[in-house]
Amino acid sequence: MKDTLLTKKQKAVIETALSKQNYKKIIAELDKISTKHSGTAKMKDKRYVIAEIVRHIPEANYKNPLSEFYKAGMSVLKINSDNAKEVGIHILWRGYKHNKPAITKWLYKITNDSNWEVREYAAGALAGTLAANPEFYSTLKKWVKDSSENIRRGVVLSATALRDKNDPEKISKAFALFESLMYDSSQYVKKNLGPFILGSYYGNNMPDIVLAFLYRMIKVKDPHVRWNVAMAFNNSFGNHHPNEAIKYLRILANDDTPLVQRAVKSTLNHLRKRNKKLSL
Repeated sequence: MKDTLLTKKQKAVIETALSKQNYKKIIAELDKISTKHSGTAKMKDKRYVIAEIVRHIPEANYKNPLSEFYKAGMSVLKINSDNAKEVGIHILWRGYKHNKPAITKWLYKITNDSNWEVREYAAGALAGTLAANPEFYSTLKKWVKDSSENIRRGVVLSATALRDKNDPEKISKAFALFESLMYDSSQYVKKNLGPFILGSYYGNNMPDIVLAFLYRMIKVKDPHVRWNVAMAFNNSFGNHHPNEAIKYLRILANDDTPLVQRAVKSTLNHLRKRNKKLSL
C-alpha cells in the first residue's frame, strides 16, 4: 500500500477548508482514507494535515498565535474521529502556555486512549510539549506513578525530548524518569523502556552514559529493573556493543528469577544472530 492516499483533489479541498477554519471538512477527508489496520489515515497524510494547520496559523498573523493553536486544537478534538484525536492533540499542545491546565487534561486523555495508534500520536505530543515547555517536566514526574500503564508508557516516550548529550540538565531529567520507571511491572511500559528508549534511542546516541546507568541499576535486585537492563541490549545498541552486553548478561545469568532468565536468553539469542561465538 502506498504511504499516502490523499489525492490532489482532496488536498485542494483541505486547503480550502483550512482557509475557512472548517476542521470538520478536513477530518472528513482523512476519515475517507482511513485504513483497516489502525482505523485512521496513513501517517504521511495526517502529518500533511498537521503541518498545513501549523503553517496556516502563524501565516494568518493572529495577535495571539498560542490562543489560536488552542482554539484550533480544541475544535478538532471535539470531532468524533480518531483522526481528529491524532491531529487535534498535535495542534493543541502548541498552545500549552495559553491554557496549561486544560491542555494537560487533554494530553492525559489522549495518552490514555483505547486506540493504540492514538496513543502513539499522544506520545509525540507529550515530547513536543516538553521540548517547548520545560516546566511540563513536573507533570511527567507525577505521571510516573499514575495508575494507568498507558500514561506511564507515555512518560517513557516523552523522554525523546530530553536526549541531548550536550545538555547535562536534560540528561539528568531523563534518567531520573527512567530510574523510577525501571521498577514498573507493566509489560507495555517495559518493552518501550529497556529495549527501545533506553537501548536503541539513548544507547546508540550516548553509550557511555547508558552503560554507566545500567551498571548502577544492575545492582538492584528487583526483577523488573534487571529485565530492563538485559533487554537494553536486545537491539542495535547490543549489536554495536556485544562485549559490554555479555559482561552485563553474565552478571544477570546468576539471577534465577524466571523473568530475568527469559530476558537474558532472549538478548543472548539476539546477539548471537551476528556473532554465534558469543557465550556466557
